[in-house]
Amino acid sequence: AVVSTQSTGAATVMVADGFSLKTMSHLRITDATPGMVKFTLTVEKGDSNIYNTMHGGMGASLVDLCSSVAILSKCSKWGISTDMSVSYLKAAPVGKDITIVGQCDRGGKTLAFSSCFIYNDKGDLLLKGQHTKFMGTPLVDLELEQELD
Repeated sequence: AVVSTQSTGAATVMVADGFSLKTMSHLRITDATPGMVKFTLTVEKGDSNIYNTMHGGMGASLVDLCSSVAILSKCSKWGISTDMSVSYLKAAPVGKDITIVGQCDRGGKTLAFSSCFIYNDKGDLLLKGQHTKFMGTPLVDLELEQELD
């Protein structure tokens, strides 16, 4: 996903690849400032494992996507993941709403560091992740390439 921050500081999704588009189909941005984006999602059957709770792969995908959006809301380059870790603390049952908070902890010349936290509707921490990206292509170049294709 590529994000642009408008003069209001709100993040808007401009482009999504096929995988992100599937993950984002029921993901909603509820709040955004440069460096922090908050999302909500209702866990669906297609997001679940055999225990009828959110699959760990879905949780890892949310960390990847939501922390990337937070980085993009603050930095002007498109990044490539170099490292990601996820800690699973508590399950998210199908049908329940979760809140995902992605934040850019530091955006440098070549690396960006971010965190992601997922909470249930009671405010309990379900999952936490850290994500590092190599910051390569400037967004201006990426947007131009998208327009030319």
